[in-house]
Amino acid sequence: SSGINAEYGAANAPSDSVEHIAFHPRRSVAAVSYVDNKVCLWDTALQRLRTTLSHPDGVVKSSWAGDSDHHLVTCCLDGIVRVWDVDQNDIIASVTGHHDQLLDMKISENLVVTADDSGVVKVFRIS
Repeated sequence: SSGINAEYGAANAPSDSVEHIAFHPRRSVAAVSYVDNKVCLWDTALQRLRTTLSHPDGVVKSSWAGDSDHHLVTCCLDGIVRVWDVDQNDIIASVTGHHDQLLDMKISENLVVTADDSGVVKVFRIS
């Protein structure tokens, strides 16, 4: 039979303000974005928290970058897009240019498209 028929697992989130979830395309990791200034990386195989990436403002979206196994791109309410090396828990690039809160982001290969609260859409190239 097909469909959803049982809960696979559960973990207690460190917040009640989940904004977005992005599954890694090859690893057993989910990036969970929270409006209270963090992204938590969850090990989906072991059902436990791996690490927390702190931000200065709420995070509304996260997405795994192109072919990289360890780069996560985050879209933050402070108007900044950040590229993280999740194996090192470090920001390796920041992209500014918006003057309002970012509300959405999509990635296609090495292009990042962002949209802010004032209706401005920007396209950035990441490498």
